[in-house]
Amino acid sequence: MSNQSTSGPISVSQAMDRVLAAEGEAQEQIEACRADAEQILAAARDEARRIEDTTKQRISRIHVALHARTAAQIRSMRRKAARVSVAIDYEPTRSAAVAEAAHCLARRLTARSHDDE
Repeated sequence: MSNQSTSGPISVSQAMDRVLAAEGEAQEQIEACRADAEQILAAARDEARRIEDTTKQRISRIHVALHARTAAQIRSMRRKAARVSVAIDYEPTRSAAVAEAAHCLARRLTARSHDDE
């Protein structure tokens, strides 16, 4: 496929002009492609920043929610522990009586003479 006209051969000068014109067009197309690539790259960077920002916001919200949930669970565990503690110590006189009985039993078991024998 030749671009030569059917009118005959062209001069060297005309051939050089055609080559330079084609080279200029090619350079313009390369620059246009380079500009398009830079725009695509800039758009991709903007999108990456947007995704990064969205991800950071989501992670931050998750941390806040987990912190609140953990704090609520700790409060619940402390309330339960307090209820159990109150249930254990609900009759301090009984606790003292049990402690005294255990002390007396220990004294009897460790004494040299046993009344039970």
